[in-house]
Amino acid sequence: MRLLKLYFLSLVAVFLFACSDDDEGPEYMFDREISEYSVLYDCETGGADSNSCFKIRYRYPYRLDDYAGLCLWFDTTIVNDTSKAVSDKQIRLAHDTSNEETYFHEYKKSGRYYDTIDVSKMVAPFIKDGYDSLQVALFSEYTDGGDPGAVQRLFLHFKDNFDPAIVVPDDSVWSNGVLLSWDRPTDQTSFHMIGAGSGKIYGYNVVIYAIDRPDEDIRDLKVSVQSPAGTDYTGGTIYKRNAQIVHTNDSVYVKELERNDKDKNYLRLVVFDGQGYDASNPVKNHFRMIIEGLRTRSNTDNYEYKVGFSSWDIVGNRSGSQGDVQVDPKNWKGIMTTDSIAPLMPSKIFVEEDSLFPGYAKLDSNNRVRIYWNRSVDPITFKHGITIDSELVIPKNCHVHECYEKVSKYIVEYYNKVDKSWKRNAEAEDRFGAHYIKEDDGTFKLDVLDTGSFVGDTIRRVAPGDTIILRILAVDNSGYKSDALLDTVFVSPGKLGYELKCPVGFVAVSTSDTTSFCMERLEHQDADGKFVTNVLHSEAVAACEAISASGFEVSLCRERDWELACLSGGSLSYGVIEEDDTDASDYLFRVCNVSTNDSTIAADIAKRDAGCMNPMGVRDLPGQYQEWVMGRSEDTIAVLKGSSYKIFEGLDRESIAYCTNRAFPFYTRPAYTQDTVYLYREGTQVDTVYAADTTRTLYKILTKSDFKDTLQFYDVVDSKGKVIGTDYSLYSEYQKGGKTWLDSLANGLTYKPSRKEPVFLTGEKRYYREASSFYKSPTIGFRCCAYKK
Repeated sequence: MRLLKLYFLSLVAVFLFACSDDDEGPEYMFDREISEYSVLYDCETGGADSNSCFKIRYRYPYRLDDYAGLCLWFDTTIVNDTSKAVSDKQIRLAHDTSNEETYFHEYKKSGRYYDTIDVSKMVAPFIKDGYDSLQVALFSEYTDGGDPGAVQRLFLHFKDNFDPAIVVPDDSVWSNGVLLSWDRPTDQTSFHMIGAGSGKIYGYNVVIYAIDRPDEDIRDLKVSVQSPAGTDYTGGTIYKRNAQIVHTNDSVYVKELERNDKDKNYLRLVVFDGQGYDASNPVKNHFRMIIEGLRTRSNTDNYEYKVGFSSWDIVGNRSGSQGDVQVDPKNWKGIMTTDSIAPLMPSKIFVEEDSLFPGYAKLDSNNRVRIYWNRSVDPITFKHGITIDSELVIPKNCHVHECYEKVSKYIVEYYNKVDKSWKRNAEAEDRFGAHYIKEDDGTFKLDVLDTGSFVGDTIRRVAPGDTIILRILAVDNSGYKSDALLDTVFVSPGKLGYELKCPVGFVAVSTSDTTSFCMERLEHQDADGKFVTNVLHSEAVAACEAISASGFEVSLCRERDWELACLSGGSLSYGVIEEDDTDASDYLFRVCNVSTNDSTIAADIAKRDAGCMNPMGVRDLPGQYQEWVMGRSEDTIAVLKGSSYKIFEGLDRESIAYCTNRAFPFYTRPAYTQDTVYLYREGTQVDTVYAADTTRTLYKILTKSDFKDTLQFYDVVDSKGKVIGTDYSLYSEYQKGGKTWLDSLANGLTYKPSRKEPVFLTGEKRYYREASSFYKSPTIGFRCCAYKK
């Protein structure tokens, strides 16, 4: 095979009569050089083999007078890699059609600035001879004998010499095993097709190494591999033991390794692939390897393993460690199994009780509940004698560092009843650094000496009467987790909640010292738990009135009640507890989904953030959906409160999310008049007014008989056949659009044409507020309120 020739591009110019570099320093003319040259991985139809399809695209020299064309030299037979200029003889050789290493491309005027040359046939012999890449020299030819530009160079790459993307597997360990997981890497196969990363991956070398323990035989550890092709438990199809992918000359193959007792602390595996990265379905790129049978550590051991990992494409390029301890040490990944003795956890969570409701957790003024549990310990031996109860009882002869160690951290989780999953409340070391002492009356006091036997955590944004299911785990220094402390905390309903005893789905709210009622915790949902949106105001009213609750009268929330509940006695601006150190706009966007344009979060309660809540437990008042309420008067009965996920142009999310903000739905319609129109000439302009002006000279009077425009009016009918409003459009639009257009205008209602009226269009738009009675939108929902009879 001929040696690979790679040379960097050189942009220099010489006089046409110069045959080589000289001592006088020729002056190069940049306006006679080609520029913006590039390689296209393409060829003409019916041209060379697709593996040798190349075009060179370039911009003509700025000076085209007397420009004859472009000379191309392939390889270095005529122009070597250091030449800045060529001689007249070399230019003549470029016209020699019998020479495969030269080519002349004649200039033909076309009015374009660019030209493209198909060089597929010229480079085919070089590919056949085994070249990996090829240099092409380009030089402009002029017929006027003037100074030429310099030789330009570019390179054609014929083979894939790009390594796959580097992969570092994720690991999860336990007492005697490890789970390695990774995604198939992308692989670029062509220098000239940037971004094409779906080259096929041959497979992966995986090496497990027991550090400094040559006596440990890990060659027969239990291994299973899950890949997009299936699962292999035996090493018969998807993976192979005692093997390694290697590359020799032009071949890539799996080499079987001798079973050598000197290397028994190595486990060498090959995982087969054969596919390229699947961008359309990323799940199909995932691999998992489970290795079982590693040594379990105790607190006094320091058993550690390392993993070497490399990925190979189908032509033999690789990334990552080859598996040799001396090669690419930075790519070795250390893993440490856990010890075999788990930390111990007590069996009870303690809380500060509400004095009015014994047995219930007290809720502070910021809707927080403080929880406490006895500190966990991590035994060093199995015969520790520690008793597990609501508090751990440690024998007198069991001392720290002799009988047990302190744990590294705690994980506190709460159960989300909506999506039936555990959510992380906290995982930290310093968060639980404070210790507490339990007083005789059951209360807890912060221990300034830090010797207390209890630790605590804060559960935030808790609603009155909530039931919180908690799970707490202790983690030792090796990552081994304790059995979970599972307990349930019942939160005090508060005096108001206890007295009102609201219907299911409602929470007690107070708008003054003397006024209280029940409000739906979330926007109204149907029997299947889906939020009810895209409804008329009248439909929202009917849905609330259809709810039967003993001792209560249920209706659509009144505007003033909704607003006062949102304000929470004037302490809130947006109806949400604001205790984070972030500005309101960010909090409304991140927690309450205000002006995000994300309708999926609004529709799925499991995706909503429970932190968007006011102190009384009412959620999502500022965001998710705007809400119909009962207006304060007959002319403003259909009113909207709050904001939604929709972005309102020209309005910032803070302004539209204020509790005091109110909105009136409307459609934009062409403004018109049926009154007499007076036209007064002002110079060359005609002024249109609708009242007579005796101080000016009248140009013309238009009455209804003179009006040229016509409006079509409609009776808007709901699903029950009731006329709920009137709408209108230009008669010309109605004639042109027909029934399909009218149905789109109706938005699920029925538009019955009622009459046509001649009008004078003023040329302006008007906010047609009468549309509020038949306005509906997928961004609008509602919630109901229940009032004591």
